[in-house]
Amino acid sequence: MPSVTLYGKYEELFLTMKSIIGSSQGRVLNEVPDELFSNNVNFFVKSYLINACTYLEAYLQDAAFDHARKINDRVKNACVPHNFLLWKISKEVKENDLKFVDAGFKINKKKISDEISGNPYRTINLFRLLGVDLMLEEQFEYNMELVLSVVVKRNNIIHHNDNANDVSFADILSYIDVFLVYIKSIEQALVNQA
Repeated sequence: MPSVTLYGKYEELFLTMKSIIGSSQGRVLNEVPDELFSNNVNFFVKSYLINACTYLEAYLQDAAFDHARKINDRVKNACVPHNFLLWKISKEVKENDLKFVDAGFKINKKKISDEISGNPYRTINLFRLLGVDLMLEEQFEYNMELVLSVVVKRNNIIHHNDNANDVSFADILSYIDVFLVYIKSIEQALVNQA
């Protein structure tokens, strides 16, 4: 079962970000606007969008790593001989690969980081490798296209210098609400399919 505090940690980060964005928006909409914010709205909007996607990807990485670690713990607790698993999953067992120990796997956060992305299709693929079908969660499926469009927008800002004039503070606030529902659905998939 995933750590309840993992979702809570990211929910808190996103809610803090929403507060900051709301404050920034207020500074622009004040009767006497704050010139720093009103003259640089686009900079702040792009920065907040990039940060929101960064939080999303950090959650995905942490959730996948936590789940992989728990799977590995179950394998270790089952006390299955390493050689038996090797024999059953390898096409050819080499003498050098044989070990007279219980099975266990190195869980590498970098490998998970290389596989995971804010892109829902890459997220689906990694969690599928972890034995979790995210598409069984209605809210995941319902929100994945919007999440994809936000991640693509972020990628266009970073890699193609997109000016993101079509995104506002209000848009980012609504994206964060969707991200929270989206990561909650992933958390639920991890609980339901543990």
